[in-house]
Amino acid sequence: MTEQPVDTVKRLYAGLTAFDIEMVLGTCDPEVEIVAPKSLPWSEGDYKGLDGAKAYFASALGHLDQAKFDVEELLPSGDWVTALGWWSGRFKETGNEFNVRFVHFWIIRDGKVIRAEGVSDTVPIARAGEPAAA
Repeated sequence: MTEQPVDTVKRLYAGLTAFDIEMVLGTCDPEVEIVAPKSLPWSEGDYKGLDGAKAYFASALGHLDQAKFDVEELLPSGDWVTALGWWSGRFKETGNEFNVRFVHFWIIRDGKVIRAEGVSDTVPIARAGEPAAA
């Protein structure tokens, strides 16, 4: 039996919170597409395939020493899952923290993420990555 789309998304968030890149990549289809805001300090915008997913997630988690996704709702609709919640983290370099609302859209096929797109307030994230003014 194929894993349900909501279960795939739950497993992905568990991997992100645990900083387990292999677990995260295990939820992704080899042809996965990720669309992320370029305003994130680690984002180039669009990523394709497992190499692209690895580059995106490793870069994001590489900037942080803490990340947590408080998922309030997972709203499935066929192969789509919309996730609503709060994302908090702390930057390694600055020690600054952020806490922002997010909406993530996941498309799942055969138990694997084939497309991901996220929307969040990236300004507090970018500011948290900046060193304090002297």
